[in-house]
Amino acid sequence: MDTTTQETAIPSWTPKQEKPRNRKPLIILAGVIVLLIAGAVYYFLTRDKLRGMIVIPYIAHQKPTIDPHLPTSTSLSDKLEEIQFDALFNVSANPSGIVYEDGLGEFLGIDQNNIVSVRLKTNKLWHDSYAITMDDDELKSIDKKQDHLFSAADLGFTLKRIQALGSLSPDYILVSQAIDPLGFEGPDASNVIRFKFRGDRIWKDTDIKEVLSFKILPDGSDMNALNYTNGTAAFMMLPPKDGVSNYHKSPDGTANIADLLLSPFVDNSTFTTELRNNNINVLLDTPFGSLSPILDDTSDYFTKSNVSTTFFAVLFNTQRLNRDQRREARKLLSGQQIMNALYKVGTEQQRNIIDYKGNKNNYSDYVNRSVFPSTSYYIEEEVIAPIVDSSPVNLAVLPDTLRIAACMNFGYREEYADLIDVLNTPAVTRGRVKAFAIQNEEIRAGNFDGLLVAMSGYRSNFLFDLYDIFLREPDLRTYKINLVTTSDAQGNYSINPISFKAEKNFFRLDPDLNTAERADILQFLEYLYGFMSTRQIGDKQEYARRVDALEQQLSLGAWMFSLPSLAYFTTQFDSSSVDLYGVASQLSTMKKWREREK
Repeated sequence: MDTTTQETAIPSWTPKQEKPRNRKPLIILAGVIVLLIAGAVYYFLTRDKLRGMIVIPYIAHQKPTIDPHLPTSTSLSDKLEEIQFDALFNVSANPSGIVYEDGLGEFLGIDQNNIVSVRLKTNKLWHDSYAITMDDDELKSIDKKQDHLFSAADLGFTLKRIQALGSLSPDYILVSQAIDPLGFEGPDASNVIRFKFRGDRIWKDTDIKEVLSFKILPDGSDMNALNYTNGTAAFMMLPPKDGVSNYHKSPDGTANIADLLLSPFVDNSTFTTELRNNNINVLLDTPFGSLSPILDDTSDYFTKSNVSTTFFAVLFNTQRLNRDQRREARKLLSGQQIMNALYKVGTEQQRNIIDYKGNKNNYSDYVNRSVFPSTSYYIEEEVIAPIVDSSPVNLAVLPDTLRIAACMNFGYREEYADLIDVLNTPAVTRGRVKAFAIQNEEIRAGNFDGLLVAMSGYRSNFLFDLYDIFLREPDLRTYKINLVTTSDAQGNYSINPISFKAEKNFFRLDPDLNTAERADILQFLEYLYGFMSTRQIGDKQEYARRVDALEQQLSLGAWMFSLPSLAYFTTQFDSSSVDLYGVASQLSTMKKWREREK
């Protein structure tokens, strides 16, 4: 029997080819995870690197120097004096406002004859009582050397220096309008001294303490030193490195945080980034005084505001622009319009601001209509009511091109850069302005119609400094006031007309070179000196009105706007311990700052 074997055909089969899996999302996810882990590790490694210290930035070529009785060209210098030197009564702040605390004195009272009694704290040590040992820039030890105690002689020396400085010093203006003669009696066996206050007003305790808030230097100090280093306050200056000193808590001081470090950078444009990267932990000023979008995490940062101390103005060159041209140029340079453009008001890029009273985006409050800023005592208290010329600009009077120069090398670089762009915007200045940057050395030559300049460090109380504006020599690197006075046989002082020389002020004011305005220029100089030198508050107010009225006629500048003041702190600090209010210096409360508990 035959057996037939049949082969069953097996159908052909080709394995299905799978497409290669897209691993890109996995790689990206892995990368993100690695970055997050790296970021977390970096955060935990660096978050405490500034523990136990306050680190504040400064512009490297603007090294702070300290003179407690004269204004300086860098605002940080005037703030640092608050932590280094004591007054009889130190200006400070609390959540409610300005306060005056005992420094080197204890207020005992004022009697019916306006005799003010103060007990001196003669147990306070000057910082040179200690020997400081450094290893490169690292503090090794602070050892007691020999007691150098505060005494009435130190106060006497300080008053002599203030009197010698005269109206160059804001302290002289404050003290001389209150105390007559400029000195004191005592001390007695209880270390009590007595001042004779003028009888032309009712003296409140806070007013008395304000008068006695000038910083005190040790007896025998150099009357004309460029930098004062020996104080009695909570922080002592360490030996300098590269011309700049850091600070450490005085052994007998009460500061909660031991170290203050000053960190140099090329300019202020990187300050917010340095704060975000935890290289600094305090930023006393932000660009434009506005809130920073990269610092909006309230778990990492908090803000504090106080009153403005800087204003931007265009100072007109009186040798190139006549009075009619200056008047029309002032109208052309509208402070409100320029500020709106600078802060990009109404756009998605708007720069938001907040003041120390909690008001937000109140830009118009910062617009100035007088040489006395809107945030100053003279406007706030309505001593002056600036005249606003609302008539249209007569472009026919102006030069074809109004040339406005600016030097960007001494702070406010970002503000200057944007302001130059704003001034060159036809929609803002009608196509009649050419704004440009120059070097500091070119300012004195005056080859421009106006100079855009930031006037920083002004006081918003009645001690507003007009010399800083009108008599400062045209050099942003060096602060020097060209004040020349003469005295008669009776010892009465008056200002000499040579105080106004073209090459000695930003406006190139010079009565000898401007015969058409000679009488008004000399009169303005008299009012200026009267305002700065008078000892009577009523007279000071009257001189302020006269200065404002004559300046409005002369149209010496377009006063534009004040810069909001905003400080950022990392949450390394306890925000409730940081009080900034009104005209109190940003560092006047630094000894009270505390670190937040972990």
